[in-house]
Amino acid sequence: MTVLACLGAGRIGGEVAFLAAALGLADEIILHDMYEPVLTAQKLDITHALDIPVSCDTKRLRDADFCVFSAGAARTPDIKTRADLFDANLPVAREVAELLTGFGGHLIVVTNPMDVFTWYFAKHTGLSQEQILGFGGLLDSRRFSLALASAGVAGDARVLGEHGEHQVPIFSRLGIDVPEMVREEILTTTRGSSMPVIKGKAGTIFGPAYHICSMINDITTDSHRLITCSVPADGAYDIDGCALGLPVTLGRDGAAIDDSWCFDDWEENKLREASDYLTGLCRRV
Repeated sequence: MTVLACLGAGRIGGEVAFLAAALGLADEIILHDMYEPVLTAQKLDITHALDIPVSCDTKRLRDADFCVFSAGAARTPDIKTRADLFDANLPVAREVAELLTGFGGHLIVVTNPMDVFTWYFAKHTGLSQEQILGFGGLLDSRRFSLALASAGVAGDARVLGEHGEHQVPIFSRLGIDVPEMVREEILTTTRGSSMPVIKGKAGTIFGPAYHICSMINDITTDSHRLITCSVPADGAYDIDGCALGLPVTLGRDGAAIDDSWCFDDWEENKLREASDYLTGLCRRV
């Protein structure tokens, strides 16, 4: 029996709860949201669709196998970068860290700046680093693959670095030479992929929910699939002091960093820029 808790029951949290239940990835749902009307509405909406227990009791969090943290202020067209949400969402992360006392499952971090809060929970909960996963790498990689396709380039699309302005699309694993000018154009396209969705319907929903559920499936099935997600680097690739998107294999024990990748100079420089930027932010927590 798999119990899924969603802290933040709005757009992404609610969709993850419903999709996981509909796909058979969760046998019980726990929802929490500070806004009571949304919490009640999401609980009713799920139970009107599916025969599954839905609880709003935060004391049950210790029984959960997975917890998705998506509470807090969301990005809007007026918010330039995800990092600009740091001050607004840090108090929410602190409250959630307290709620997670006794929780021993896997924590998937969605709230922005996602990489910083992945680091925060690694330092302020009793969870091991392998149990804390920052969502974003799969979604960024999907957006990268679409940008590559538009440029007439095929291959295995992976994005490392920050889930934000300092993301690092990996071109060297495509098997072809992509000029730097084309790389920068594709990077600009990938970085801006979310904004048309945010402007059109006030937030991304389907993409995040689908990829979060795929991560839950990887863990429950012990797939050991190679993905990219945010984890504390802990010295991997000579990076320390922050969490950021890295290649990992995902299974029942959580995320194991694959430290075997090699990067070209363009990628190496971008990855250092990302780690330096995120290290500065992570010092604040």
